[in-house]
Amino acid sequence: MANRLLLSVSAVALLTAVPLDAAFAQDADTAAADQGGITDIIVTAQHVEESAQRAPIAISVVSADALEQAAVARPEDLSKLVPALSITNNGGPYSVFFVRGVGNSTLNAYSDPGVAFNYDGIYIGRPSSTSGTFYDLARVEVLKGPQGTLYGRNATGGAINVIPNTPKLGDNSLSVLASYGNYNAVTLQGAANLAVGDNAAFRVAGNYVAHDAYLDDGTGDLKEYGFRAQFAAELSPAIHARIAADYAHQGGVGSFSTYLGKATANYGMSGFQGYTYTPSGFGPKNGILSPASQAYDAALYVPQVGRTGKFIEGVPYNNNDYWGVNAEINVDVGAGSLTVIPAYREADLDNLFTAGMNGAKTNEKDKQTSLEARYAVDIGDKLDILLGGYYFHERIASYTYFSQFTLVPYQDFTTGTDSYAAFGKLSYEVAPGLKLTAAGRYTSDRKKFDGTSDVYLLFCGNPASVPPNSCPNLPFIPLVDTAQELRDFYANAGIPVVNVPLYVLPPQFGGSQTAPFVLNAPISINDQKLNNNKFTYRLAAEYQITPDNMVYASYETGYHSGGFAFAKGLETYKPETLDAWTIGSKNRFANNTVQFNIEGFYWKYHNQQVSQFGYDLGTPPTTVFLTRNIGQATMYGFDADVQWLPAQNTMLGASVQYLHSNYDSFVYYVPNQGPPPITACGTSPTTQSVNGSTVAVYKVDCSGQDALNSPKWSFNVMGEQTIPMGDYKFVVHADGRYRGKAQIDVAFNPYLEADDTFVANASLAFGPSDDKWTITAFVNNIGNERRLSTVTLVSNVNAFIGTFEPPRTYGVRVSAKLP
Repeated sequence: MANRLLLSVSAVALLTAVPLDAAFAQDADTAAADQGGITDIIVTAQHVEESAQRAPIAISVVSADALEQAAVARPEDLSKLVPALSITNNGGPYSVFFVRGVGNSTLNAYSDPGVAFNYDGIYIGRPSSTSGTFYDLARVEVLKGPQGTLYGRNATGGAINVIPNTPKLGDNSLSVLASYGNYNAVTLQGAANLAVGDNAAFRVAGNYVAHDAYLDDGTGDLKEYGFRAQFAAELSPAIHARIAADYAHQGGVGSFSTYLGKATANYGMSGFQGYTYTPSGFGPKNGILSPASQAYDAALYVPQVGRTGKFIEGVPYNNNDYWGVNAEINVDVGAGSLTVIPAYREADLDNLFTAGMNGAKTNEKDKQTSLEARYAVDIGDKLDILLGGYYFHERIASYTYFSQFTLVPYQDFTTGTDSYAAFGKLSYEVAPGLKLTAAGRYTSDRKKFDGTSDVYLLFCGNPASVPPNSCPNLPFIPLVDTAQELRDFYANAGIPVVNVPLYVLPPQFGGSQTAPFVLNAPISINDQKLNNNKFTYRLAAEYQITPDNMVYASYETGYHSGGFAFAKGLETYKPETLDAWTIGSKNRFANNTVQFNIEGFYWKYHNQQVSQFGYDLGTPPTTVFLTRNIGQATMYGFDADVQWLPAQNTMLGASVQYLHSNYDSFVYYVPNQGPPPITACGTSPTTQSVNGSTVAVYKVDCSGQDALNSPKWSFNVMGEQTIPMGDYKFVVHADGRYRGKAQIDVAFNPYLEADDTFVANASLAFGPSDDKWTITAFVNNIGNERRLSTVTLVSNVNAFIGTFEPPRTYGVRVSAKLP
């Protein structure tokens, strides 16, 4: 099937590369001549300035106008505009990126994203540091497939390049934007460019975005602001330098979730009979801090510890700060150009979320330094060479805990990465219009980790065999910031806190300690080091049939380093790799009034990393956030994009992705605590050796399932009509996005899929023909479609929580620019 698909796309690519101007009416040609045709977008994805239509790579480009139209304020908003992209966020600092089913849930400081996020040419090491950049932008580039040959850090799934406007020499200008909508949504943006003589310029920009809570418990709000300052100068005809600094703050309540339901184990005469899923009955607006959710929460936890009382104590908040400085120096050296990009960034995280727990708090300091240098030279008319090197240095100090009513790990750790890379690219025009490219990169990653996870677990006997009131005096784990405060709390309550040697375990784990008590089972990873080295490469060919029609093909390899986890028996995980085949065509027809691009892809994913909340393989097992390698996957499909100017002042467009994804091998192990894990995958009891001990486990085999966050069909459509009114104009705009059903639950339970949805948006703008100012009325998500976007299992009570996409929003936006 995959071979047939690639052959079909190849045929379409070759056929569409043949000029077809005669197939379109002369009226369209005339309209295009009057309008200037479809506008080129200049990209720098290959470290050269070129039209996106001339770039022989899998890339989607979002223009500044499209970013404004879609009100993109955070990374997850990009998902509205690129069918291949899936980005989710539950209101905290962590965004989760997937491209064509490749990515991972990087929700801690000791795992790296599978999709690289680059701001102003700088790789951002932490997904928690990707907010506060979406203003005064030139464009956003989304590259699909393995990256790293020419970019800062390696990534298997792709890269997102957020590119700000830079200072313009000789220009004095000002632009402002303000909007207000329901949920008291406010956006304020401004940018000023000031010429400093003939050879220098200063640019400053700022942003404020906020809205009230989307959920009825006061969660799901937004409050962010930031600013950016840049200075650029031509120091000589051969030297151009730019220095930049930025700051962003993320505040508000943030974290939001909804109880979806609970799975109950069923038993019969022959033993375990499976699980029954019972929906909670809550809708997308119901937050877990509402009175109804608190009552639901109580019903979940009371049988475990035999008491009633206060449940979620924490009030979620964000208080996160990000800042950085960077520079770009370009020097003409001989026949080529040398580019040097030094950068330093910091993040200070202070936040608490309450998604299915009493409270999870993080205090974290992230520091990263990077240096990239590259030299590009053209030798004659046929040969282009690029050589470069990259260094990335990251240090993180974190203190965090996950207070889960009956279990809490206090994690105190430091981790670091030193990554060194050398890369190069050679392109040669072997015949007129036909160019071959070879690129390669050698990467050496050095990681280290040192820390302790101080775990406390309540024991109140076996809840399946004792009455719920068997230990009414055992309080839930309180929301306290330190392990010592926790110990003092239980000492005052007369409850013993005992350490992990086997003889103090309860009878169900082979010991003799009687309930109730609190078990202390620390996990230590002391001065561990992990080294990964990898050579990745890209081979490509492109043929420019005419100035407006090209075909291209490539094979490239991707790599994403391994890392650490606070999980017994799962302390480290291996690198993942991806092999990608691509063939495509980019075309303009009918006097530049029709654009049609198509691309077929075939990906093989090896040693895939999956991150999730789950049990480790300790005795007793502990609920932790961990990453592990689960096997292999295959993805193939096609992207197609069309833009059409059927008449003067009319623009129509559509983009579609078909994605077939399959986990060829998806196998992992969880502790055997009686009934099998809650999953639609196959399970079988077995044993594993963990640190010299034999542990009873279940083998979980999800092979054959569709990849996560991978709808089979996705498409975007848009239409825009400009209506001239003398010196003024109206612009009517409508667009929509369809996504098919998708698995978002790592256990692949069918009752927790994301349903297929179509989200429609519309706007009406009015202003002068020279666009000096514009006033726009808009409505987004007209049908109030609330697609389920994330699912998490609260494993100690077999309950599921989830997050939903934003509701219908509407408002008015005003923008102006001078001169």
